[in-house]
Amino acid sequence: MAAFDLVFLGTGAADWPVRPQADVRYDTDGLIRRTCSLLINGKYLIDPAPESWFFAVKVLKLDLSGLKAVILTHSHGDHFSLKALDGFLGEARGKVGFYCHEGTIPSLKLTEKELSRMRLHPLKTGDRVKLGKVTMQALGANHEVSRTRETALHYLFACEGKKFFYGCDGAWFLAQTWSVLRKHELDLAIMEATVGSMRANYRIASHNTLAMVDMLVEAMEECGILRKDSLVVLSHLSRELHRPDEDYGSKIVAYDGMRLEI
Repeated sequence: MAAFDLVFLGTGAADWPVRPQADVRYDTDGLIRRTCSLLINGKYLIDPAPESWFFAVKVLKLDLSGLKAVILTHSHGDHFSLKALDGFLGEARGKVGFYCHEGTIPSLKLTEKELSRMRLHPLKTGDRVKLGKVTMQALGANHEVSRTRETALHYLFACEGKKFFYGCDGAWFLAQTWSVLRKHELDLAIMEATVGSMRANYRIASHNTLAMVDMLVEAMEECGILRKDSLVVLSHLSRELHRPDEDYGSKIVAYDGMRLEI
């Protein structure tokens, strides 16, 4: 049995339609990307993005009754939707843990409706928590959130000898995050590749180009963070910044509904 069963509920950046038209809402053939969201082992959700609940329940027909935790990277509207959060909380049998950076909570505008069904777990960068058999560590992300008091987060997960990194929103790595990653050997790295092959784009201060991902992966291999057989998955892809003939090399390009086991 795999240590991690991952279902990609969204793989797009913020320029994908938040509300796709009725004729594509049920798409599972890659015609559209919903904004980024990931379900881990059917129990742990990263980012209740605007279309994530609809896609999980109405399209993929997933059983979310065992949902134990919602894990938030940051408060931007393409990653957090109060309506989607309410949907996920309504699927769960009991109270759900809610994990985010400690500075994020005030900007979420949670109501008594949500708070009564959750247990809040504010995080600092570097914090480790146990989610059943899974260990999760919060890592700082290089992503613009200056209008709030939060720090955007990447996450490192470990279970039964397997490890993976989830980094969907953030350019390069912060020094502290790099220092943590150098202590681990990953089986999988899910990397954001928002900007495609464009080289002169203002977004590179908060998002990766494909060339930046290549440099990061090469450095991760050189430092032993990634093995040659480790998987690298690209997600958080912009609709406007990727060419139809984009060359992704040997990396796996995630799509909505993609399932991956490690």
